[in-house]
Amino acid sequence: MRRFALLLAAALCACHPTSDGQAADPADNRSAATISDLAVVEGSWRIVRIGGEALPVSEPAPYLAFSADAAGGSVGCNAFGGTALYADGRIAVHSWGGDAMACPGRVGDWEESIAELFRAYPKVRLSGDTLRLRSHDHFIELTRMDSETGQSRSPDPMRIPVANPPGQALADTEWVIRTIDGETASSSPDERHLRFASDTWQGLASCATLFGTYETGDGRLIVGDEIASTEQNCRGDYVALDDAFADLMRSGPRYLVGPNGELIIAGGDHVLAGDRAR
Repeated sequence: MRRFALLLAAALCACHPTSDGQAADPADNRSAATISDLAVVEGSWRIVRIGGEALPVSEPAPYLAFSADAAGGSVGCNAFGGTALYADGRIAVHSWGGDAMACPGRVGDWEESIAELFRAYPKVRLSGDTLRLRSHDHFIELTRMDSETGQSRSPDPMRIPVANPPGQALADTEWVIRTIDGETASSSPDERHLRFASDTWQGLASCATLFGTYETGDGRLIVGDEIASTEQNCRGDYVALDDAFADLMRSGPRYLVGPNGELIIAGGDHVLAGDRAR
């Protein structure tokens, strides 16, 4: 009977999903910790594994690089990257993209896995010189490689610097909302916007227009408890995005204005990506 009970317990453990519904990482180190900001991992990292697959040791090495506001790299074919914001133990990116070269075999699969990982607001864990990024369906393991090359590589090879990049001030600015949590569903797709006055804001992401007050500090957007809205009379997926928008704004999210007018607002489980209105 005791042997049967042990076998049953083992079977239940094997079948039980992870608590957050994410794909299990067999090499997950439970002692790994979140980082305080991207500056902690700034520099170049060799990609050791993508999912359960160990990448071959090759030159040039497959890598990811990070700066305070960007992430990117290459696995031997295209260069890829995007503006990045670290918030609540995760990395949010804006317009992750790369070169358009068709990549053969597994290289193309690796690139797609990395793109899907970063677009899914992955969690970040650091243990010594091992860095792990994990989303619902993908994970990547990296090891620091600056000491191998003697220099850091570009965190975003696709970035085109501008002569006078915009500052971080939000007052008196207007933005076009591109996505909320990667979704674009909207009853008014050509009217999506987010506007900031000196201490009030309003935004239309999907169906209703939301209104409130705000202040900023230490890279965070602090919104007043009361968020008003116009009447919601739309289908379910539109309403769900409006609710996600409101939850994001209430979460005390971090925000970043990129060098080419990109806007990222991220907090909790939500991410908004937008661009400065012309």
